[in-house]
Amino acid sequence: MKKIALFIVSLALVFAFVGCSKAEAVKTVDFSEATVYSMDLTDIPGYDDVVTNGTWAETYDVIIGYAKLETDAAKRTALYHAAEDLLMSTGTTVPIYYYTDIYMASTDLEGFFSTPTGSKFFKYTTLDGSGDALSVCLSSEPSTIDPALNSAVDGATMILHAFSGLIGYNSDGELVADLATAIPTPTENTDGTATYVFELRSDLKWSDGSDLTAADFEYAWKRAAADETAADYGYLFAVIDGYGTEDGLNVTATDDTHLSVTLTVDVPYFLELMAFPTFMPVQEAAITADADGWATDPTSYITNGAYYVSEWDHNSKIVLTKNDNYWNADSITMDEITFYLSDDDTAILAGFLNGTYDFIDSVPNDEIASLQTEHPAEFFIAGQLGTYYITFNNNTDFLPSDISEGMTTNEILEANQEIRLALSLLLDRNYVVEEIGQAGQLPAASFVAMGITNADGSQFYESAGSSTTYIGFYDTAASAYAQNCATAVDILSKYFDYNERTKKFTNFPSFDYLYNTSTGHQAIGEYIQAAFAQYGITITLVNQEWGTFLETRKNGDYVLARNGWLADFNDPISFLDMWVSSSGNNDAQLGVPVAE
Repeated sequence: MKKIALFIVSLALVFAFVGCSKAEAVKTVDFSEATVYSMDLTDIPGYDDVVTNGTWAETYDVIIGYAKLETDAAKRTALYHAAEDLLMSTGTTVPIYYYTDIYMASTDLEGFFSTPTGSKFFKYTTLDGSGDALSVCLSSEPSTIDPALNSAVDGATMILHAFSGLIGYNSDGELVADLATAIPTPTENTDGTATYVFELRSDLKWSDGSDLTAADFEYAWKRAAADETAADYGYLFAVIDGYGTEDGLNVTATDDTHLSVTLTVDVPYFLELMAFPTFMPVQEAAITADADGWATDPTSYITNGAYYVSEWDHNSKIVLTKNDNYWNADSITMDEITFYLSDDDTAILAGFLNGTYDFIDSVPNDEIASLQTEHPAEFFIAGQLGTYYITFNNNTDFLPSDISEGMTTNEILEANQEIRLALSLLLDRNYVVEEIGQAGQLPAASFVAMGITNADGSQFYESAGSSTTYIGFYDTAASAYAQNCATAVDILSKYFDYNERTKKFTNFPSFDYLYNTSTGHQAIGEYIQAAFAQYGITITLVNQEWGTFLETRKNGDYVLARNGWLADFNDPISFLDMWVSSSGNNDAQLGVPVAE
């Protein structure tokens, strides 16, 4: 019996490996100059642009450039859709779900609000009727709190407490004049440009007591837009006349209290930009003294907003103390805010439940159901304008060598686009939101998030894609999942060996999935790993702490990575201009050369 059993096991192993091929490693190929992209704008009145087999810069960048100059709302919307169509055709950006915001707040906390774009405001709060001190935990150590360099939501929240711009948010969460005396009416110029002249309040001060003038805004904006600063959000300044030219931004401090800003065209979201962290003023003297370290040390981090940094115990906490030099300090009700720094969801929740934290911005996913039941007055799910997605590095080649041999660079990239699109169909988004998310998220079939509206108030996502039977770029209905998987197998079988008996691919290369520390991100990674494994595709989960993760993804040192984007303002361009080839937020490396 023993010999028979061994024979059966041996025979099973033989059959298991019949027809199997050894998978090669994924390859890195510089696709930055590949000419596989096309655009046809002739359906949009006034546009006659047709490009067949152009580079990313010759197509996508051009569409975004036109959209930023277009004043007609309908034409601008059509350009936005052309851009999203092209982006989604690459398969690099794989939407999973539309965000909701999960947080826990003490029942004694009053006056807190957050914007749909993700920023949270504590400066108008009280705790049990007192404004003495508040303890919150939003995330781990921020990658940066330099207003020009930050691109993360946690950093934005801290910056918006420490700095104030021309426009800001009042205690009701409404946009109002802040350092400006009023919101100006723009002047339309004969060349189609529009000029805003902001009058600053008199006697404005930095946290060190020195004078703040209009020249500080001119310096800060030109610094953030400069190539040498390499700001991820530098492209936001493209709305200002002169961006990218030798003369630079058309921004001038005409005197200490007046700032003149000329836009290429008057865009509807300009005032929201004025309240965005990248447009905050910074003190030139502080940066000149220590350009690299000024935003890491409380003694050099000179602010102008409601708070200054009084203490920073790196990787432990950042303490913000009320800034008496802020022009509207009397409106600030909370004297001190301690931002505790952690990415351990379990420890963060324990800290809230034992009273260490008054507010937390994340909880373990497997605790969501019980928290909704046991702490209904403290557990919140709010709407957000954002999309959770995964990103493929566009400069990755999955093809086996015997397939790619003799193919042109363009053909290889086109094949990889098809492979990525097929892989995205293997993911059951309904499972992710129902079994992992558990917080009212909805499966995403487009990159621009649900809730982002057109000029007429209609939902942009509702007209995404070209299907007449479902909304978006693929069918996310639970009933469509089986057919999605069958379609994916058919596509992948063109390039990889598929074993009909085991229903698995035998030579698909293994690769890594990069994510930052979070039980939710880990759970989604494990699901993706399991979903791909059903088809013989092996991925290894790689966890990195927040700051390292951001740099790794930004530098393109990955194959597949977790990602997410919250709107910076309510306009589709907030999701679309990040993918131009020069953008610091273009983590997919579209049109980006491989680093030496």
